[in-house]
Parts: sequence; structure tokens; C-alpha cells
Amino acid sequence: MVADACEYFRAAQQPDGSIAEDPSIVVFQEWDSVNALKAIALWHRELPAEFDSVTDRVLAFLAGRERPTGMLSWGAAEIGPAEYCTETSSEYISSLALLGSGAEARRKAEFLRSRQLPEGPWAEVHSHIPRAFQLESSVTGFALCALDEAGVDPDRLDEALDYLAGRQDDEGHFGINWYYYCTHYYLMRPAVAALVQFGNYAAAARARDFVLKQQRPDGSWFSEVAGFRGEPSAPELQTALALMTLAHTGMGVGEPPVRRAVDWLLDRRRDDGSWFGGRYPYPETESYSAFRATQDVYTTAQVLAAFKYLEQQ
Repeated sequence: MVADACEYFRAAQQPDGSIAEDPSIVVFQEWDSVNALKAIALWHRELPAEFDSVTDRVLAFLAGRERPTGMLSWGAAEIGPAEYCTETSSEYISSLALLGSGAEARRKAEFLRSRQLPEGPWAEVHSHIPRAFQLESSVTGFALCALDEAGVDPDRLDEALDYLAGRQDDEGHFGINWYYYCTHYYLMRPAVAALVQFGNYAAAARARDFVLKQQRPDGSWFSEVAGFRGEPSAPELQTALALMTLAHTGMGVGEPPVRRAVDWLLDRRRDDGSWFGGRYPYPETESYSAFRATQDVYTTAQVLAAFKYLEQQ
């Protein structure tokens, strides 16, 4: 299953080394490539040696897209030289560390560490992200996980963890935002991973309980922003993100809710080894009419990551 999915990535690799199911859509070219790279990195010990050429070409593409700071944007949007996407850059750092490029990962992580705000969180440093959305919990979660993967200690760890804990709703989730995949589980997954990694198990347990309560009878997950006018994220993507959240809290495939979700995903694997991802949930408004991006590469990467994290439990 992993080999087939990675062959899908190989088939989707473009002449420039990026991985995209539709080469005409470049809005998430770096983001999708980074997530495919991380899925490959998580499973690279199980992949044949000849797959290294795919990895090397993705790495060369991403190195060519680095900002002057060594960080990455998410795609083709025009931004200033000091701007970058914290989440994309964090997953890039984690991927480099997983692939054994420790020194490079640490250099980038040290820059990312320096960008922590005095109050504890990290922010998106990207003019295309609405200011009201730049401090979502996922941003700090991704940054903390990247620093940990690279072996770099945060300067203000307690403040960061307090910030994440303060963002958690009484129900256990971390909110829902249409700009961040229009699902609870995108914001939850990195926040929970960071909280567990640094010992806040009580907050992680509340998140686990929320996720379990939201599981649908068929084993999948699906949530959407009330009143949102647009196409929500596909259940395949949301289920992969929810599964990763559970895996970070210590649940494994031996537990019935997890097993049902894994079976549901396996039943939806396509003939080419990928999973359907739908489109990015931009609202159906004139200002976003030009922003359309399919999510098959990203969803397939999240499914592979979820299965690896579950395997580690």
C-alpha cells in the first residue's frame, strides 16, 4: 500500500521536481511537495533504494524555492523576501530531519526558533493570510514539532504550551477555520502532537475524547464551518487528520475506533494508490474565484503519515 502510494507521487512528479496532481495549479506547489516529501521521509526505510531519485528531485525543487531566510512559502503567490509560510517551513524542517539532513534542519530550525513571539506562539509571516488567521494553534504546533524533530530547544517553551492550552475549547478541539481546511482536525493534529511531545497529556486527552465523539458510524470523520459557502474538505482528508490526532494521543490500530477508520480509508484507496482529496475549501466568492486547488497529493500524504504514526504506537 505504501509503495503504491509513493509510486503515485512518482507519477505526479513534474519536470521541475515538484509533486502535483495538476501541473497547471501552482498555488500550493511547495506545500503539496513538502507534504509528499514528509510522507516519503516517514516511510523511506521501507522504500526501495531506487526511489531516492524521486526524493532528491523534490529536495532540489524545494531548495530552489527557499526564501532568503531558508524558509518556504506554500506556492506561487507573490510575497516579499522576508515573508514565508511557517507551517510549510516547519514541515520542511521535519522532513529534512527525518531524511538525515540534521545539520541543515537545525540551521533552519534555529531561524524558526528566533521567530517565536514573546507571548509564546508563532505566527504566519505571509501577507496573503488574513491577519486574523495568522495565529491559529496549528502554526505553533507545527513549529514546536519541527524544532523537536531537529533537536532545537524552543526559547520560550512554557509560554508556547500555555498558548496552545489556552486555545483549546472546553469541548477539547482548537476551533475550526475555513482557511485551514474547514475542519477541526487540521488545527488539532499539530497542536496535540506538540502538547503530547512536551508533556501536557491532560489537554491531549480532552482532544482525544472530542475526536472519538465525532466519529461517524462508518468510521470516518467530517466537519465543516457552519454557514460556509464552498466545497468542504473531503472526508478522506479529515479522517486521516483525525487518525493522526488519535495516534499522537497513544491510540493504535488495536482499538476499535481506529480500526474502523483505517478500514474505511483502505476501502477508499484508488487504483493508482492515491486517495481522493477534493478541492481546497475556498469560499465561493468573487475574491477567491481564481483560487482552486485539488488536494489528492496532500490527502494521500496525510493518509500515509497517519498510518506511520499508528504503526509506531
